[in-house]
Amino acid sequence: MTTARRYVSPKREAQAQATRTAILEAFAEQLSEPGRDTLSPSEAAEHAGVSLRTVHFHFPNEADQIAALGQWFDAQIFPDGVEVVKGPDDLPRYYRYIHKLGLAHPISRALTSSRGVWKEVRASRRAARLDAIRRAVKAIGAPPRATADATAMLLSLAGGDAGWAMVDQGLPKERVPDAIAHTVELIVEDLRKNARK
Repeated sequence: MTTARRYVSPKREAQAQATRTAILEAFAEQLSEPGRDTLSPSEAAEHAGVSLRTVHFHFPNEADQIAALGQWFDAQIFPDGVEVVKGPDDLPRYYRYIHKLGLAHPISRALTSSRGVWKEVRASRRAARLDAIRRAVKAIGAPPRATADATAMLLSLAGGDAGWAMVDQGLPKERVPDAIAHTVELIVEDLRKNARK
């Protein structure tokens, strides 16, 4: 019995990766259009200079497109990855880090939309990070209502929309990460006081 050997071509693999990237960039460009909240594989194919069949080969359905876009955005904004929150003491570091990198990349503003396919892309990117924030807040041991209030506030500060809103209100971009981290420190300090009562 003979076993078929798989031929691996680094050049072909690099071309396939370049094609995937071109398609994802085309999808990202679609979603950066004001009011746009759907993906069009045919438009992506045209923009990327490939066939519609090629788009569907790499991303067979919308779920695959959304998952790939989420990973692509994270690779663009957080090239070294994102280390999730390790506990309550780590919350300020985490917020400073994500907002520093997020505000440095212009595409992150487009990610602040929470409509249509954007909402799914955003959720796929952030699920593990938001769960880590929830666990860190709960670990403080404050009463349930204070924990729920703090969790809601911290989750609302975890997205690019919080940072860009501060920029839109006139705070210089380079000061936003520290302002958010300081707010997080105050929330954690207040929770700890509630936990000691």
